[in-house]
Amino acid sequence: MTMHVCIHGDVFTQTQKIVDWIASRTGWPIVSDHALIEAASQRFSIPAKRLEHLLMKPDGVLNRLTHGNERALACVQSVLVDKLSEKTTIFHGSLGLPTTRTLPQVLNVLVTAGRRFRVDRARRTKAMTERQARTIIQQHDRREFQWCRSAFDEDQFDANAYDLVIPSDRIDSEAAGRLILEQLMRTEMKSHNKAANRLADLKLASAVLVRLSEGGHHISADARNGRIRLTVDRPVLLLNRLAKKLEQQVLQIEGVHQVEVKPGRYFFQTDIYRRCRFELPAKMAFSSFTRSRQHLHDCAAACFPSVNQPQARQDRISAVHHLASTASP
Repeated sequence: MTMHVCIHGDVFTQTQKIVDWIASRTGWPIVSDHALIEAASQRFSIPAKRLEHLLMKPDGVLNRLTHGNERALACVQSVLVDKLSEKTTIFHGSLGLPTTRTLPQVLNVLVTAGRRFRVDRARRTKAMTERQARTIIQQHDRREFQWCRSAFDEDQFDANAYDLVIPSDRIDSEAAGRLILEQLMRTEMKSHNKAANRLADLKLASAVLVRLSEGGHHISADARNGRIRLTVDRPVLLLNRLAKKLEQQVLQIEGVHQVEVKPGRYFFQTDIYRRCRFELPAKMAFSSFTRSRQHLHDCAAACFPSVNQPQARQDRISAVHHLASTASP
């Protein structure tokens, strides 16, 4: 069974150095988010800039009418599933996370660090003030928050989406790379034979999503041995009519034997009164996302000693030797 690694990191956390170290030692190819977008652009004849815009700005006003974000996600997922069928690959980015977190043959890794470490690294990497560094980091974190909120559609965002969390402010790039490879070997030994079947189901579900997104339908799909379960997670007037229409379209896809349509979490029918959907304000949701990421970092950092301890210990030893030499007659 072919194993893969999906590495995603916050900005200014040395994620690229870790990815490059693993690639240099293993020879595995690196597939970035930009490469996935370019491949999806060529396959589905959609401009790459438009795909990137739809993916990174899912809350646009037009998206509620055109469902462009859902179609872009379906296109990227179709390309990603095909690459999972090839040799071992290092996926660097976050676009594959909603798809790969359900697969046992993919190790999802988050590289994170404390705010002070990220600010200092930003100032060393680029000539900027501390205030400018904090602004850039906050802007990146907000874009990451918007992406996770649209991709996971959960209150906890991606708190349980990662198999391994690397605190890059506690260990260097080489140690982090070795830790990822060791964890990948353990995951490969624990993986079962159903992984290949799960990948085939995911490929079929991806084909269904592409077909439905082209028709403007915002529907989630799950496949199990040729049986497709569609979840309607938006308000509609006539669910039975929509179900028949979706069933006719999906049954035309090769490999589909049965289709089931059911209402989802946010489905409701417009009765006499309008039902309300209560959500956290964006500011409070972003604060919850930040606390979740900080909690992941703190739990991972607790397993490693501080990077400053060896240097501090060496400084104390040097100071002791200096005092001993000066005190000797």
